[in-house]
Amino acid sequence: MRHVTGHFRGRFDRGVHLSRGEWRRFANDGSEPLTARSDLPARRLLARVFGALFLAGTVLFCLLAAGARPGSSPGRTFFAVYAAVCAAFVLVALVDLAVVRRRVQEQRRWGR
Repeated sequence: MRHVTGHFRGRFDRGVHLSRGEWRRFANDGSEPLTARSDLPARRLLARVFGALFLAGTVLFCLLAAGARPGSSPGRTFFAVYAAVCAAFVLVALVDLAVVRRRVQEQRRWGR
């Protein structure tokens, strides 16, 4: 934990400690553009759109796997594997949405 000093004094009360990650995230080293914008809205949009698409793919491949006849080509295993891959991508999108939500809350809390 690092003690808040320097250019952080105006933003925080005395005695507030930042973790190493928070210190790096919120420390300005002068190399940032003045008009920089957050990428969080774009990440949220992409996670929502592709999460929904992969969820639809999961349902579709599950239905195709359920309707596949034994010995048909492609077989039930083929569709089940694709359903599992789509389900994994849905989980990745959900985790990304949770991370984006937490970071947006941090930005609001820190006044950025």
